[in-house]
Amino acid sequence: MARLTFTAADITKMKLSSGLGHLSWSNARLETVKRKIKDHHLERQEDCCCYCNRNFYGEFRMVIDIEHIIPKSECLPHIFTQKNLSVACKRCNMNIKKADLRFLTTALNLLPNRLFKSKYYKFIHPNLDNYDSHLMLYSVQQGRKKLIKYNVVNESAKGKFTFEYFKLRRLELNSFDLAQDATERVEVNEPDIGVQFDHLVSLLNS
Repeated sequence: MARLTFTAADITKMKLSSGLGHLSWSNARLETVKRKIKDHHLERQEDCCCYCNRNFYGEFRMVIDIEHIIPKSECLPHIFTQKNLSVACKRCNMNIKKADLRFLTTALNLLPNRLFKSKYYKFIHPNLDNYDSHLMLYSVQQGRKKLIKYNVVNESAKGKFTFEYFKLRRLELNSFDLAQDATERVEVNEPDIGVQFDHLVSLLNS
């Protein structure tokens, strides 16, 4: 895979952006930089979401997010650190993870300066872990019918956490429903309602 490289102009833009704070990420002057970052991580992730591992090859690029593993609002010094960047679908990035930090093994302010070690992350880290060593996605398509199933590899704690944290069971169930010509289950996008829904499901299953 080609190495990600930046021009002197790119580096100047990134330094300026870092000095202005995380909100500067949306500044138009970073478009070229962000295009390079997205292209690099799409290739690295083989056109798959770094969290649910679903393929988005050929998808319109606006539906694919550059993902800051530790949110840029919480980790400004690493806003352009490549170990803190990947690509994710909007479901995993915007509807589920957002700016949450519960995937860290301890509070961010208690972690050492060297944040990028696998042991500090409960889920499968896109740049520090091998996804398939923890969680395997199986996909079968016949005509327009498609089924997906996740399998936690060797009882991996990271695999289990990723499966639960990103609510991957819902993706499995949706694929089963659609394969049987049933109505696709609508996922809850409102965080507070989602928490109550998950609580209700746990009570029903207990």
